[in-house]
Amino acid sequence: MMYSFLRSKKQRLLLVTVFLMVTINFAQNNYKPTVESFEDETVLTNYDTSHGKLSLSNTHVRYGKSALQWDWNGESSMGTSHFKILTLDESPLAYGDYFPASPTLQMSLYSEKPQAGTITISFEKNGIKEVYFDIELSFKGWRRIWVPFYNMYGNPPKKGEQIDYDYFKITTNSSNGTLFFDDIIFSQYQDDRHQYPDEIVPFIKSDLNLGDDHWMPLISNYNNIKNLEPNPVSMAIRMDLKKFEQLIDQDLTIDKKYKVYINTLRDMYQGLQIKDNGETVVGPPLTFKEEQEYFDKNQQGDKVFNDIQDLGKVLKKLANFHDRANPAEQAEIETMFIAGTKYFLDQGWQAGSNGGTRHHIGYNVREITEAFFIMRQLLFDHGLLDEVGGSLHWLFNLGMLLNDENTFHVNIDYLNTQSYYHLMLIFLFEKQEMQAEMLRAYSKYMSITLAQQKEEWGFKVDGTAWHHNGHYPAYGIGAFQAVPKVIKTLSGTRFRISTAGHENFKRAFLASRIYSQPFEWGFGNAGRHPLESNGIHSLKDEFLQMAYAGNPQGTSKIDKDVAGAYLRLWGKDDMLNTSIFTQVNGIPKEKLSGYYTFPLAATAVHRRNDWAAIIKGYSKYVWASEIYVNENRYGRYPANGTVQLLNSKGEEGSGFKQEGWDWNRYPGSTIIYLPLKTLEAKKSLLMFRSNETFAGTTKLDGHGVFGMILNEGDGTNADGPETKAGYPGKLFAKKSVFSFGDKLIYIGTNISSIDKINPTQTNIYQSYLTDTKSTLYTSSETIKKFPYKAELKKDSEMGSWLTDPYGNGYHILSNTPIQIKKERQQSYHNKYSINTGSMNPKGKGAKETEGDYATAWINHGLAPKNASYQYVVYPFLNDDEQKNFDDKIKNDDSFTIIRADSIAHIVLNKETDITGYVVFEANQDLDSGLLLKVSEPALVMLNHKNHNSLTISAVQPDLNFPEYKKGKFRNYSRPVELQMTLEGKWSTFPADYIKNIDNSGTNTIITLECINGLPREFKLNKL
Repeated sequence: MMYSFLRSKKQRLLLVTVFLMVTINFAQNNYKPTVESFEDETVLTNYDTSHGKLSLSNTHVRYGKSALQWDWNGESSMGTSHFKILTLDESPLAYGDYFPASPTLQMSLYSEKPQAGTITISFEKNGIKEVYFDIELSFKGWRRIWVPFYNMYGNPPKKGEQIDYDYFKITTNSSNGTLFFDDIIFSQYQDDRHQYPDEIVPFIKSDLNLGDDHWMPLISNYNNIKNLEPNPVSMAIRMDLKKFEQLIDQDLTIDKKYKVYINTLRDMYQGLQIKDNGETVVGPPLTFKEEQEYFDKNQQGDKVFNDIQDLGKVLKKLANFHDRANPAEQAEIETMFIAGTKYFLDQGWQAGSNGGTRHHIGYNVREITEAFFIMRQLLFDHGLLDEVGGSLHWLFNLGMLLNDENTFHVNIDYLNTQSYYHLMLIFLFEKQEMQAEMLRAYSKYMSITLAQQKEEWGFKVDGTAWHHNGHYPAYGIGAFQAVPKVIKTLSGTRFRISTAGHENFKRAFLASRIYSQPFEWGFGNAGRHPLESNGIHSLKDEFLQMAYAGNPQGTSKIDKDVAGAYLRLWGKDDMLNTSIFTQVNGIPKEKLSGYYTFPLAATAVHRRNDWAAIIKGYSKYVWASEIYVNENRYGRYPANGTVQLLNSKGEEGSGFKQEGWDWNRYPGSTIIYLPLKTLEAKKSLLMFRSNETFAGTTKLDGHGVFGMILNEGDGTNADGPETKAGYPGKLFAKKSVFSFGDKLIYIGTNISSIDKINPTQTNIYQSYLTDTKSTLYTSSETIKKFPYKAELKKDSEMGSWLTDPYGNGYHILSNTPIQIKKERQQSYHNKYSINTGSMNPKGKGAKETEGDYATAWINHGLAPKNASYQYVVYPFLNDDEQKNFDDKIKNDDSFTIIRADSIAHIVLNKETDITGYVVFEANQDLDSGLLLKVSEPALVMLNHKNHNSLTISAVQPDLNFPEYKKGKFRNYSRPVELQMTLEGKWSTFPADYIKNIDNSGTNTIITLECINGLPREFKLNKL
């Protein structure tokens, strides 16, 4: 037996113990940590030092129970070869390798007081210093730095290149000093967008225009404030300043019905686990974006931390109830609040510090900013106002307001998360002279940026709200919540927002109530949030603020347009404001009926009575949807020529619900029907744009036409570094929707794909069933069964017809059999990925979903070559109209489809004598009345009710954005030309966009200048 030569059990036990100790020591010496958290004395054996002392300390700590303390006297150094470098696959990247990422050093330093001199941090290979950088020691408190290796000095690697170093070293030229180090990640790949420079690592990204990232606090911006020399202020301005301050206070005051007891406040505060040690307030790390850093529980212990937003919520609660407490409780609240403030500062949330990254910080510091504003007097009394104010002025980049106005660019993220807080932070300057100077700059900045229409993002001429390179109401809503408070607060004073800025914002603000029904903007423009009750429900107060801010010209104290919209949306539940608007000021409730165009979103809205049809496409310049890594994973089709019919009850009340929703079946869309696993995007992020410039809409006399060329074969990705995109099925179609009165006429031609496995289809409807016994009427039978499945064929000259569970009637004109079914559907939540298993927490754990639905579609078969469809939709019929739908369509001779082929779709509405043209091919004979041909693909409407005159509305839909590199655009439209040839001789009234009219021959040629995809409407007289 092994060890049998050992005579006693004690000897054998001793040998085993020695063996285990040697094994453990060997393992420790060979284990190289990814994160160094200094949790055990043995770690000191892995570090070399000269002219200094290394020890473990629990005085200042991040994760775990101890940190490394380095005391030195004279020029000193410390270093280790005991570390591991993380690979790309091992690094915690939110979007995988979609965005470029590079090896990055991440570490924390603590200084108890500002010190003289610098330290140099370097990495060596075979004894040679390869890369290095310096840090000035003139700071106090914690500093967290993220330094990409490609930004270090010496012999840096290229971006994204894997590194290979064998020694980490810190040296100092300071004669003596003390520093603490903790949680060193020697190298992990980090998203290249997110490492931020600050005052101790100012060299990061020094080769870039840092202003392009509006989240990044900039040293130059903070210096603007430091160098500002304010002018004296008048008593009138001082009164305005106090008025603004009081209005912000009122806005932050919570309702008296909310009561919080002191024990609750104590519990919340104690939950922060912070402690005042007399010198400073210490506690767990106060983090932001901590999930972006590699964490090793074995090295760092339990992950105990306070998120900056959590601290903000506690301080906000303390601030909210301070004035309502009795004197003893007030004193206790003040003690807790001051301790929390000192903790905030000690954790490195100071002016000049970026904590590694602070991208998208505006969402997370709202509460703490409001808390500091409310308690500004207390902070002043404790000598902390300047330091706290400076911290927030830095964090919110307040000094950007003082830059040259040529650098001002509108950004909806700024308007959402920072604009109102900039106004608030102006009052964290102690001196009113500084407040006045900054307020002038603020008013100027807001006035200029709100008026801008040709920037990358912001509010366009058609009222669309652009973010992520497209119309994005989910981001616009944040601006619509913040900016009205600014406009209202400053209204009627010398600091008011300019007419141009107010007017442009108002246009976009009011547009939101047009493309929403009644409050929801539907799936077509939902971005990455489909079927999630997206809308303007929350804007009641903001509509009031805009109404009481007065008109943009400043000539009326109430904006009648906004007030009328408010009355329609909320008036019936608000007797006070209804009385002020209607009885006192004579403002009626608006009637929103007609046809509205949003060409920069490839969207049209047809409204009648209390319903709306939202029509959606996409193009070379307008993306189809936003597909994210774990949101809207199946969002390929919501803009494939879709039409969403919404009644007064909104999405869910109109049959649109996420549970069980088949993501292939957006109504009106032409699609390739795919299994959801295949439908899910292969890319982590995709905002697909085709290469087609034809997607647009025009309107005339409350009616309109929409047309698009659907082409999934080739295109671009609107966001991120990758631009080339496309789908393998190469789906193609020419689609149009003619909206006349109470009906919509759908036409599709040239439908093709190369997919021989999955069928190409056009969806008629998909409606959630609140009752499985809901009755469906068709031209062949009345359907009450559940489940049910059948094919509806054309059975007469009149064609076939059907209704859906919400009263919409569909008259099928083409000889295309319709598939109908009622059944329980299984699906997946949009925030769950089948292929990766990734699940967004916002989905609240939902993975699979199910629900009962009625659906109908046209099946074009496998790999069709030239399929087509024609049908008419009558939205929201009453019960009698549904039951007698055949009589309704028999008696409807109000329209004629004149042409439906590859060249054009043309429909005449006989009731109005309006002919609508969707012309896909230029310079082709249209053979259809007065319009003979057009020089470019176009959408045209002609009203010829009076034979001696003619009204025309025309659009050349190419938005013609400048392309600055392949697949990347400047998001503003440039003029395009359109020539229209009309039969006969006509003259026209002058207009600046009518560049020429030639009626010298038998026909008339009119040359128009078009821009922004907006209709050009003009009148002609017969000669």
